[in-house]
Amino acid sequence: MQRIVASLPDSVEELCLIRLGLVVRKLSAWPYAARLGREIARSAVEAIGSGAGLLASEPFRAGWGHFGVLQYWSSFGALEAWSHRPPHSDWWRGALERMRTRGDFGIYHETFLVPRAGVESIYLDCPRVGIASFGPTGEAVGRSTTSRDRLGRRGEGG
Repeated sequence: MQRIVASLPDSVEELCLIRLGLVVRKLSAWPYAARLGREIARSAVEAIGSGAGLLASEPFRAGWGHFGVLQYWSSFGALEAWSHRPPHSDWWRGALERMRTRGDFGIYHETFLVPRAGVESIYLDCPRVGIASFGPTGEAVGRSTTSRDRLGRRGEGG
């Protein structure tokens, strides 16, 4: 079994995670939501390539009509700068207008700021996903085999 651990790049002091979700409330919204999802995926590739601070973007599906992306940003500032200009600002305004006029679609985001010391990971027989897709990786041996040790919490009570 392959056991890999990953850490944040040295330049990232606080990881900014955002979960952006699209919710289809009626069948009439499905084409709109699918198109918006493709636009978001395309712009994520561009944001990563341009050095805007997006480290990785992974799609998720939570059931029929509920899907989105989990994105890893190098900082809240990078996310905020990107989100206040097109294409994000255009999508957001379009989604709000769709909700006001048709009521068949929903959109949400959740933002999590995680200090470097609060990040740990392990990947067992997995492809390079999550932090392992952009951060330094190594073999899980010795003190890197448990979450407690990767977080530097050896000796703390449970």
